Amino acid sequence: MDKRTKIVLFSIVATVLLIILIAVTPEIVKYVDENRAVAIVNGEKITKKEFAINYKSQVNYYGLDKAFLSQKVGDKTYEQQIKENVLDGLIIRQIELQQAKKRNITLTAEEKKAIDQQIQQYKSDSQSGAEFKQYLQTIGATENEYKDQVIKSQIVSKLYNEVTKNQRATNAEIENYYNSHKSDFVQVKASHILFKVNDSKEELEKKKKAEEVLQMIKSGQSFEKLAQKYSEDETTKQKGGDLGYFRKGQMVKEFEDAAFSLNIGEISSVIKTSYGFHIIKVTDKKQLLLSDVKDEIKSTIESQKKEEYYQSLIKKWKKGAKVKKFEDVLKSVSI
Repeated sequence: MDKRTKIVLFSIVATVLLIILIAVTPEIVKYVDENRAVAIVNGEKITKKEFAINYKSQVNYYGLDKAFLSQKVGDKTYEQQIKENVLDGLIIRQIELQQAKKRNITLTAEEKKAIDQQIQQYKSDSQSGAEFKQYLQTIGATENEYKDQVIKSQIVSKLYNEVTKNQRATNAEIENYYNSHKSDFVQVKASHILFKVNDSKEELEKKKKAEEVLQMIKSGQSFEKLAQKYSEDETTKQKGGDLGYFRKGQMVKEFEDAAFSLNIGEISSVIKTSYGFHIIKVTDKKQLLLSDVKDEIKSTIESQKKEEYYQSLIKKWKKGAKVKKFEDVLKSVSI
């Protein structure tokens, strides 16, 4: 091969390499940028890409836009506050994952398979599949990156269950809770007559009708028969408006407040809720026994104890962690 041929071949190879380099350079730059650290926790990196996925997921969940994010509260914008909160959450999660690793807590093959099956189920349905694809695009994540976030979340959940498993409620604690929260364990049985309000235009008319029916009840007419005739609650009207038994927290507040303030046999005034206007009659009231609600109280106490204990561990772990944040990288993330 003569010198001239070698020069030509060298030029061709150089040109091809240059074309390849030009083509891949944006991807290389993007990869390097996305893998910059927003924080380092005990020597482990939280990447800009992972932060961006979680930040955009929060923004998407609450439906926030750039105009809202740019607003200030005090000396910080909502964007700054949300970014700081998301980063703090990721730092805590990184610490939790490190604690899980120390305890050899991982997902089993079956648990990982269940995640894959769930993702495939999303994708197989035409509507949820399109929504899932759009969601990934919105948060800037690949399917594998999304799966990685789910895996990490489940590992943290397993860590929580493992370290809090000995937080149990004693019989004495259960009894004390019952005695100090007795009013929470009262059941009321009530009936109502409902006058639905679909828009503000008919509000006065419906209130007037409710007041008229209330006067009929006060004059001695049967509540149950009036409910069958006038109530617009199709589920209960044929039963004379009977709603059965319920406890606090099961009805809208205005309805609940009125019902629990009445004695057996008493009739309320006209009560307005988001559904419309109600006339309420309490037909029974009873105190649940400790034996009726023991399991519920046990679950409540244990949930509280587990959360308090876990938060004390988080505080301890966080105090012992070495954390470094990179504010310039944090600022470079945008929706």
